[in-house]
Amino acid sequence: MMANLSDCPAKTWLAMTFLSVAGLLVLLVLVLTVAALARYVLTGRQITFGRMHHDQR
Repeated sequence: MMANLSDCPAKTWLAMTFLSVAGLLVLLVLVLTVAALARYVLTGRQITFGRMHHDQR
């Protein structure tokens, strides 16, 4: 029922690799989004990129 992995064609290996990499990237984006949301909720600060509005030293 299940084929031997060494018998799979190159297209199948390429598709499995692509799906694995895409899945890891989606997971990374999800984790970073949750971390940014948690920081926003816990600190109450606005999320800014760089020193756009004021210098908070």
